[in-house]
Amino acid sequence: MQGRKPTPTALKLIAGNPGKRALNKSEPTPTRAIPTCPEHLSATGKQAWDDLAVLLHGMCVLTEADGVALERLCDCYSDILACRELIATNGYTYQTRGADGSILIKANPAVAMLRSADAQFKSYLSEFGLTPAARSKVSAIPEAAEDENDRFFAA
Repeated sequence: MQGRKPTPTALKLIAGNPGKRALNKSEPTPTRAIPTCPEHLSATGKQAWDDLAVLLHGMCVLTEADGVALERLCDCYSDILACRELIATNGYTYQTRGADGSILIKANPAVAMLRSADAQFKSYLSEFGLTPAARSKVSAIPEAAEDENDRFFAA
């Protein structure tokens, strides 16, 4: 049963826990890092990985646990580009003959595939906060900047 997505614990803390429900004290906190790009991604997927990994790391939302989700995001992007290429080559429709010999115009299956890939892509974009609306709901806590004196006077 699908309902509202849970609010991250960090956002609940910032808002003062308005629902007054118990907070998850053992919520996993993976290390911020750029996961290794999977070898099986297509060339387009690998390029998307390189671009998105740097962007997401800079936004402080990418962790070592996000590799599979980032892989799916890159796969969806590759699928979208492949479908667009098929549509550009073959058109949005094609003609075929019916049983009675009449000409029928049918939709290119790549159009439906593009819509499906685009819906999945949008879902993954939202998960990473890569749309304006999704970004307003993401809380990124950058790593604390090292104090200049800590380098010289560390205990």
